[in-house]
Amino acid sequence: MMRVLVSSPNPSITIQIEAILEGVDIACDIEPAPQEFASLLFRDPDALGIFLALGPESAAKICRELRMADVRNPLFALIDERSVITGGAGRAIALNAGADDAQPWPINPVELVSRLFALQRRQRDGNHAIIQLPGCILKPATGELIGDVAHVHLTHQETVLLTALAARPGSVVSKAMCMLALYNGRDEPQSKIIDVFVCKLRKKISAATGGLDVIQTVWGQGFRFVAEGYEPSFSSFGQRVPG
Repeated sequence: MMRVLVSSPNPSITIQIEAILEGVDIACDIEPAPQEFASLLFRDPDALGIFLALGPESAAKICRELRMADVRNPLFALIDERSVITGGAGRAIALNAGADDAQPWPINPVELVSRLFALQRRQRDGNHAIIQLPGCILKPATGELIGDVAHVHLTHQETVLLTALAARPGSVVSKAMCMLALYNGRDEPQSKIIDVFVCKLRKKISAATGGLDVIQTVWGQGFRFVAEGYEPSFSSFGQRVPG
């Protein structure tokens, strides 16, 4: 059964959305507070999230904050276009920021419901996808890294980065490509953040597999995914030898 969480700063629109969903027997909970909305989605990974935003930039900001909070649920942005001049290009801003769908409000009730069921189908199909790594498997939909030694959890950013690297085994992936996979060209921090994510990934992969690594540093170029895995070398002081 589909479960939907709705967040809207406009009570009258909230009532309209709730009526549409209840009219087709979709379980619906309302949470106007953004932080609590994020918390509820995080605790219920099978739920779909609908939120109303007053313009595309507002929708993008909400999406980025939810994704940074490690919310992986499908997100449906409804953008109130009555107060702003926008269109397809404006809605694309929300999609690039992490929304799974973005449509103008008001929206035809039949289309809203149809799009929700489409999101649910994609979510259900995606939950079966796994990536086989040496000594462990990664479930991108949930960020679970299930290894021979331990079961660890990856953040959304770590999952995106590892998935991007694993999609190109043996090839060098530049930091610029990593940044594009993570931030899609918007609100990018300094590229040194990639080194931080790689360091955290290595520790978690090692914990899951009992000491293996799959990410090789190619100095001056980027990183390479090593499909067969390898055991990193350490100095006599216990520090990892670069590479």
